[in-house]
Amino acid sequence: MAIEVLIRRVTKPGVNAKALLPHIIELRSHAVRQPGYISGETLFNLEQTDECLVISRWTTLEHWQQWNRTSRRMEIDIGMAELLAAETEYKFYGVGLW
Repeated sequence: MAIEVLIRRVTKPGVNAKALLPHIIELRSHAVRQPGYISGETLFNLEQTDECLVISRWTTLEHWQQWNRTSRRMEIDIGMAELLAAETEYKFYGVGLW
């Protein structure tokens, strides 16, 4: 069964979440080459401009976990951290019927 990972990031006061876009684009450009990657989309909160939500779809949770442990993903996350006000939040959902 496919899974979706909801990734929520909140930037520091005064930093628009769109400042994260170069990092998110780089993450996705690497993710598309990973086993199990299906798709992704990025949403920016229109009412709270410091909030961004990425929805990433994978064939299995294990595929996403493998991607999450790659050194390149961790490097990009570290680069993005200087813009964030809080830890990135991850939530995992199964897609379809169980």
